[in-house]
Amino acid sequence: MIGKRLQAIRKARKINQEEVARYLDVKRQTYSAYERDVSIPDSLTLKKLADFFQVSTEYFFDYEGNASNRSGAQNEQEERLLMLARRAEKIPPDLRERILKNFEENIDLYLEAMETGSRRD
Repeated sequence: MIGKRLQAIRKARKINQEEVARYLDVKRQTYSAYERDVSIPDSLTLKKLADFFQVSTEYFFDYEGNASNRSGAQNEQEERLLMLARRAEKIPPDLRERILKNFEENIDLYLEAMETGSRRD
């Protein structure tokens, strides 16, 4: 159960197993065993993994093993956006609101430019 979640977040962030293992100070094979659910990380290791991936420890237990997981993400891109949103929770509220507003405005500008460009064709 934890393994699928570990593998998904690692791949979404384009990190290899060796990098995670180095951070944990374990062999790559040990980390690989976590992803394959052959071995379960102890609570200290789980905390280190949460810190490394900048998620809560609960994140690793929130996976149903299919596209409609409990996070609501339908695909890898949505999962990445949800992870960014979780990380943004650590930013002070006033700054977070400015960042979100800027992000929203950029998306609107991009969509508007695409729409304008398609009308010209």
